[in-house]
Amino acid sequence: MMRKTAITFSRIFVGCLFIFSGFIKANDPLGFSYKLDEYFEIFHMPFLIPLTVYMAMGICVLEIALGVMVLLGEFMEFTAWSLILLIVFFTFLTGYSAITGAVSDCGCFGDFLHLTPWTSFTKDIVLLVFILVIFIYRKRISPIFSLKWSWFHVSMAVLIPTLFTVICYNYLPVIDFRAYKIGNNLREQMTLAPGAKRDSMVLKLVYKDKTTNEEKGYLMNELPYTDSVWMANHEFVKQDKQIIVEGDKPKITDFKVWSEESPDITAEILDDPTYHLWIISYDLTKADKGAFDKIVKLANDCDAHGVKTIALTSTDYEFTDPFRHEVNAAFPFYYCDGVVLKTMIRSNPGIMLMKGSTVMGMWHYHSTPSFESLNKKFFSK
Repeated sequence: MMRKTAITFSRIFVGCLFIFSGFIKANDPLGFSYKLDEYFEIFHMPFLIPLTVYMAMGICVLEIALGVMVLLGEFMEFTAWSLILLIVFFTFLTGYSAITGAVSDCGCFGDFLHLTPWTSFTKDIVLLVFILVIFIYRKRISPIFSLKWSWFHVSMAVLIPTLFTVICYNYLPVIDFRAYKIGNNLREQMTLAPGAKRDSMVLKLVYKDKTTNEEKGYLMNELPYTDSVWMANHEFVKQDKQIIVEGDKPKITDFKVWSEESPDITAEILDDPTYHLWIISYDLTKADKGAFDKIVKLANDCDAHGVKTIALTSTDYEFTDPFRHEVNAAFPFYYCDGVVLKTMIRSNPGIMLMKGSTVMGMWHYHSTPSFESLNKKFFSK
C-alpha cells in the first residue's frame, strides 16, 4: 500500500511540475533561449548558440509531453528513461551553477519565479528522488487508457505545446511576468515601496599598515585606540559602508539610457508625459531589417500627429548610424544595456508605446500596429 501511494504521489508531483515548468518556459521561449546562451558561453560551446531558440522550444515541449505521459502512465519505459536522463542533466547544470556562481538564475520557471542557484539545485535533488521512484517501479505503472488513446494523448501533448510556443515566439508571451509588462509604471518599478525592507549597513574605518601597505576595515569598537604602537604603525584611509543584511530591491535596477552627446538621458525619455513610441533592438546586427519598413512608416505617421519616436539599442554608433540612414529612420537612436533591452521586449526589433513612464502597449514586429489602430485605441481618447 505504501509503495503504491509513493508511486502515485511521485507521478502526480513530477507530472504536474514538468507540465507547469514546461508551460511557463513555452510562454516565453526566447527568454529561455537567452538562459541557454549563458550556459553555452560558460561551457565554451558558442557553436550551439544559433540553435538555442529551437532547443528552448524543444525542451519546453518535451517537459510538457513527459508530464502528461507520466500522469497517464503512458509508454513508461521511454517516459521513465527520459525523465531520469533529463533530471540528471538539469541537476548537473544547477549544481554547477550553485558551486561556481556562474549563473544567478537557472531559468527553470522563467520570469514567473526566480530561484537562487542553491534553491534550484535543492529542487532538482528532491525531484530526482521522486523520479527515481518512478524509474524503479516503471514496470508496475499501467496506462490509464488504451494504446490508441495513448498515441492520441502523446500527439496532442506534443502538437499543442509546439503551436503555443511558436505563437509566443512570433507574437510575444501570452502571459507577461516581467517588470516591463503592459500597465506597469517604470518609475514605480525602479523605486522601493514605502514599507520595503532597507539594507542593513555598518560603517567601517579602513586603516593601512604602514609596513605592509595592507588595508583592513574595522568597526569602531574593534579599533585599538589605546594601543599607541598600533596607532603609530597604521594610518587612516577612508570610511567604508558595508551591507550586512540585504534588503528589498526595486524590480528594475539597471534601466539607463544615454546618447552620443550625454551620458544619461534616462529622465528625459522616461518622464515625457505625452504618448511616445520606443523602438527596441538589443542588437541591430541581428535585427530583422525588413521589419523597419512598417516601423518607419508608423513612426513617420506618429510624428505627423505629434507623437515622438525614439529607438533604443546596445549596438555601437559605428553600425547604428549607417543602419539608421539605410532604413530611413528619422527618429533618434539612443543606447541602453543589451540585457535590459532583451528583458523589456521579446522581439528584435520590438515596439513599446509609452505614456509618461507607463507601458501602454507592446508589439512584436510581426504585428506592427498602424497609426490608425493606435489612434483609435489610445490617442483619440
